[in-house]
Amino acid sequence: MPSRQLTLPRLPKRIPTRRPQNAAPVAGIRIGSTHVAVALAAPAAGPLAPRVAASAPLPAGAVKNGEVVDAVAVAQAIRQAIAGHGALGKQARIGIGCQKVAVRVIDLPPVQREEDVVAAVRMLAKERIPTAADNALIDFRLLPDAVNDSGAPQKRALVVAARRDLVDGHVAAVRAAGLDPIGVDLLAFGLARCVRPTEPALLLDLDGVTTLAIADAAGCRFVRTIPAGIGTVAEDLAQRTGADVGAVEAALLGDRSGVTHDESEDAPAIARTVRAIASTVRTSIDFHVEQEDGEAPAVCVVSGPLAMLPGVQALLHETLDLPIELAGALSGGADPVALGLSVEEVR
Repeated sequence: MPSRQLTLPRLPKRIPTRRPQNAAPVAGIRIGSTHVAVALAAPAAGPLAPRVAASAPLPAGAVKNGEVVDAVAVAQAIRQAIAGHGALGKQARIGIGCQKVAVRVIDLPPVQREEDVVAAVRMLAKERIPTAADNALIDFRLLPDAVNDSGAPQKRALVVAARRDLVDGHVAAVRAAGLDPIGVDLLAFGLARCVRPTEPALLLDLDGVTTLAIADAAGCRFVRTIPAGIGTVAEDLAQRTGADVGAVEAALLGDRSGVTHDESEDAPAIARTVRAIASTVRTSIDFHVEQEDGEAPAVCVVSGPLAMLPGVQALLHETLDLPIELAGALSGGADPVALGLSVEEVR
C-alpha cells in the first residue's frame, strides 16, 4: 500500500522547490514526544514559508522513543491541530525517526539498469543492515559517485530501512485523524528541506529522541538516531525528586503545577543529558569524516523541544564548538520538520 512505503526524496537535479500551484496540498506531520505539529508550505519558489502552521499537545506516554504507543491519543491531537485549517486538504506526509530506523551509505556494484540497482540495494541492505533483515520497509536515494581505491567511479546509495510496526503505528494514527498518509519520510530529511544548507551542516532535532543529520546543498549524507532527549531529562529529574515523569516533562515545558521540586534542579539534569548527546554527536561526526570521507559541518542547526530549554543552545555551542542556529528562525513560526515534510525535492 502506498501509504506504508518509505518515500525518500531522490537526489535533486536543481534546487528543491515547493509543490506547484495546481497540485493537491500535502500536509507535513511531525509526531513528537510532547506534541504533534502540522504544516503546509505556501506554493512558491524560494525559502519555505508556511501557509498553515498548527500544533497540539500530546498526553505523556502517547509517543515513546519515537514510536506511537497510543494511536487514539495521537489521532485526537492531530484532529485538534488541523481543526479549522481547510487549506490542509486530506493528504499528509509523516515523519519518522527512532532506533527502529537504520540509515546507511552502501557502495553498489557497477550495474546500469534501474531494476538492477534496486535489486542490488535490497540485497546489500539485508546483508548489512540488521533492521532490514526481517519485516522492514526499504527505500534509498542514489548519492553522487565516489572514487574507489583503484580510481574508478563508485556508485553509492543512502539506504533507509524501517520496521513495519513503527511505520504502521504512525500511519494508523494519521488515518484515525481523518487524513490520507501518502508517504512516510525521515524527520531528518524534512528538517534538511526546511533548512536547505549551502555548506555542510549538522542538523539536530532534540525531541523524545535526538535525530542527527549531516547535510549539504545536495541533501542528507549521514543520519543517526540517538536514544536521548527531553524524556531523558524528565526521567533523570523524576528519579532524583520522586515526581511523576509526565509531570516533570510538563514542568520542563512550562507547566509546574504537578511538581514541587525546586526549578534550580532542572539545569543540572538538562546539562547531563545534553553533554551525553553531544558526546555521541562528536563521535558520529568523526566517523562521518574519517570513515565516509565526509566534510565536517561548519554550523549546527537545532530544533525540537529540548533545544528550546534554557541553556541548551549555549551548552551545545560549548561542547560541539560550532555556531548554533535555530531552525525555527527559518520556518516562519511553523515547526521546521513539519514544514519540510510538506514539500518534495525536484527529481
